[in-house]
Amino acid sequence: MTNTPTRAADRNNGGGATTERMAICIATYLRPKGLARLLDALDSLEPADGVTMLVVVVDNDPDESAAWVKGRVIAGSEVHYAPEPSRGITFARNRALKAAAALGVDWIGWLDDDEAPRPDWLRSIVATQRRSGADVVAGPSEPRFESDAKDWITDTGSYGTERFPTDSHYPFFHTRTSGVILRSAVVPDEGFDDRLALIGGEDRLFFTRIHRAGGSFVWDDDAIVDEWVPTSRVSLRWLAKRWFRTGVTRSLTMLYLDSPGLPRRLRRVAGGSLMAGKGIIGVLLAAPGGRTSILEAGRQVLLGAGAAWGAMGFGFQEYRKIHGT
Repeated sequence: MTNTPTRAADRNNGGGATTERMAICIATYLRPKGLARLLDALDSLEPADGVTMLVVVVDNDPDESAAWVKGRVIAGSEVHYAPEPSRGITFARNRALKAAAALGVDWIGWLDDDEAPRPDWLRSIVATQRRSGADVVAGPSEPRFESDAKDWITDTGSYGTERFPTDSHYPFFHTRTSGVILRSAVVPDEGFDDRLALIGGEDRLFFTRIHRAGGSFVWDDDAIVDEWVPTSRVSLRWLAKRWFRTGVTRSLTMLYLDSPGLPRRLRRVAGGSLMAGKGIIGVLLAAPGGRTSILEAGRQVLLGAGAAWGAMGFGFQEYRKIHGT
């Protein structure tokens, strides 16, 4: 675990109440409208008592197309702009971690450039952390679709997040690098694994490391962020890629963390293949229910196939194409 260089909570502004510093980290790539919407939402957040919010924007475009954020003031502080020319989400997220460490923050929050937190997000998620004492607090995202999105695809519920009761200790593997805050002291020394730069799933590996080190995870179902979903993602092709990649990264997490021997890897291949086979049967049985039912059943096929593929050490670069630019 990496501790911040200076604990901001140890400073008390001349004897007054302690104040903790939180860096809201945003990795962006060619999404100026989404980034502007997110910054506006951050500027409209209801403050949380005892928390000073700082905003870090990491620009993953070598041409620095997001440099326009320089000088933008949010919650009384200028946005911290950090260019990262190496293409890939892990490079951008690791650059954000370095920027946050340099600021000496107590907490790190993550939001994506296609999201916007609701006005009470910060106040709610901080209150939940204080009640629970958790190292990581996450909340749900709710999708916002364009008018031409196909209902029979969106009705599958494939674009939202799993939800849990507020203050509950939820399964850590549901944590994403969006709509979440974590103690800076529990950030793994390894940061985000660059082998997943264009594959995705880097957040699963990151939070698995925190879980294995004893970090506690608590849910806040009232800390909601809205996620804008471009129509290019509301398609069978995109969902198939996402589900397959999810299966791949579940297996790659096992490989990267545990370096399992051949017998365990073969068991994983067999398990994924069995899951895919059951999914095929499910697709056939779901046929009378129509396209939405078939699509829901098809998810198991892709997850199983991806798990088997990843267990053999193969990746799948979902993030070569950026949606919603």
